[in-house]
Amino acid sequence: MRHHLGHHFYGAGNLGDDFMLAGFLTALRGAGVTTDSFSCAIPFPLPPAQARFPEIHWHACDAASRHASIAAADTWLGLGGSPFQHALSRWFLDHLIGEAATCRTLGRRMFYLGIGVQTSAEAAAPEVRQLCAQAAAIWTRDAASAERLRAFSTGGPLAAATDLAHAFFAATPPPPAVSGRCAIVANFDYGSWPGQADCLAALERLGAHEHLWLTQESRELPGAERTLHAALPGAARARWALVAPDIPGAPLPAVLARWPSAEWLVTSRFHAAIAGAWAGSKVVVIGTNEKLRGIALQLGLPCLPPDADTAQVANALALAQPVPPALLAAAADSARRAVLAWRHAAAAPV
Repeated sequence: MRHHLGHHFYGAGNLGDDFMLAGFLTALRGAGVTTDSFSCAIPFPLPPAQARFPEIHWHACDAASRHASIAAADTWLGLGGSPFQHALSRWFLDHLIGEAATCRTLGRRMFYLGIGVQTSAEAAAPEVRQLCAQAAAIWTRDAASAERLRAFSTGGPLAAATDLAHAFFAATPPPPAVSGRCAIVANFDYGSWPGQADCLAALERLGAHEHLWLTQESRELPGAERTLHAALPGAARARWALVAPDIPGAPLPAVLARWPSAEWLVTSRFHAAIAGAWAGSKVVVIGTNEKLRGIALQLGLPCLPPDADTAQVANALALAQPVPPALLAAAADSARRAVLAWRHAAAAPV
């Protein structure tokens, strides 16, 4: 069977998306399933994606290419991300509405796997309810997302699992956390970080010998890592070294080997929190949205509001401990089981 990956954010420059896609492929390989039966259309340069994931057939994202890819496939799969999010922009939702129309025309079943739902308001939107009603089955990356959809969905089976990146990190762990190293992965989605000065003050009191400003996102987006680092006061910018582990097109295990795992990690990036947990870091999450609050709850990580003061940050750092290996193993197993459940459902006769 052939399958078309309908989400089109791969290749944009966010390592988290690649960690998740790698987890999906890792779970399939671990079950002895071939991984060369997937196509995907993206609006970004194709060569880096082709080099990093050569088994996937990458295409341009124009309407004709997407239609041809779906026509050549047996099923459509929405893999990862928060596809129904539309509070800031409708770009993703409008893309999915077009994909759903094509799938209806061609008679292709639609599945969603490893997805998140940020709010009940998103799940309640008429367009989202229609997309879910058309879905043959949905597996979310956390229980809260499943509950939000379950309240409004009238489609096929709906189940909760964990993020697919866990399957990748279980097979290819990040480097172990380095004692005395402190790292920040800061993203505030086109906004500012109201508690930045207080957080830095608390982190600098730890007495760490190395301070890293780590980038999960390679683009200079407003409110993302590079832009926030460039706006730091001179002394803080000199103290916090900018580290960008990604190399476009490089094999993901080689990129992950460059990930500077730290004893303490403060992050407002979902996949950076998961990577830190697998590295054995003491992770503190800045809960800018429901997916970050959800991963903090799932892994037992301290979670702070974006405007946390110095005392709140210091208390969270004192509470932070490495995530128990058994909890991480269970998360990886849940991700793998969701992938295999999708494979079974996709292969079942209609």
